[in-house]
Amino acid sequence: MTARPAIVGLFAALAAGLAATPAPADPVCGATAVMSRLQAELARPRGTLLIAAHRAGHLEAPENSLTAIDEAVRAGADIIEIDVKVSADGVPFLMHDQTVTRTTGGVGDAERLTYAQVRNLRLEGSPEPPPTLVEALRSACGRVLVDLDLKTDRIAPIVAVVEGLEMTDQVLFFDSDIGVLRQVQRLAPKAMVMPRVGRPDGLASAAAGLTLVFVVHGDPDSLTSDLQAEIRGLPARTWVNSLGEVDAALAADQPDLCHRLRALLALDANVIQTDRPHDLRRALSACGLEAAR
Repeated sequence: MTARPAIVGLFAALAAGLAATPAPADPVCGATAVMSRLQAELARPRGTLLIAAHRAGHLEAPENSLTAIDEAVRAGADIIEIDVKVSADGVPFLMHDQTVTRTTGGVGDAERLTYAQVRNLRLEGSPEPPPTLVEALRSACGRVLVDLDLKTDRIAPIVAVVEGLEMTDQVLFFDSDIGVLRQVQRLAPKAMVMPRVGRPDGLASAAAGLTLVFVVHGDPDSLTSDLQAEIRGLPARTWVNSLGEVDAALAADQPDLCHRLRALLALDANVIQTDRPHDLRRALSACGLEAAR
């Protein structure tokens, strides 16, 4: 009989999350012209380059915050990448690290805290608490695609939130563990998943048993010409990161920036994740590599 209070507490916490932020669509996410365009692009494996904002617009706002989501949309991102964990009492919320210390100044393992304890934290330099996944998705609803980086093995509450908001067709699920992605699709057969391939011969094992693989996450070491052809054969888009040296070149407007961007695109990339979505779009246009919207 001990499970009933926990279940009641979970529903109460989810209800609180639903009530905390006004929804762009009520009661669930509705169709918009922006989202229809983005979904159509995502479904085109050889389509226009899509730009993903790493941890949302975190250079101008706390990472994984509602303000960062707004900033990423303002900066022209097509996709926001956000990190999701699950509280000790079952409420999904945004947090990258194992502990809450770096981003909130709080103490403790993020997934050992209750929803109430998470709600009492404040993101560094902000009055915002770490948002629930419900709040984050309702903020992104109809405005931008979402890549959920699964920082937990407790998948069911996350899938329940996405399906409950009827946003399965606006969300990618990412994890380096193929078993986690299989679990996502067992719970939600229509969920779009993004496996990661870390070696040239890894696509068969990385995508085994998965359906609706719209995107494959690769890197310069793994994305040989043979692997690029395999990804095209799925067919799927190829995701690469400009994080690190390329983003540093963007920030400094280095003379070799166009060369660096051409090298990324030569990996057959048509999704690029960056800390600088506005700067990346502008640089691609200036280099004659991608027309600005």
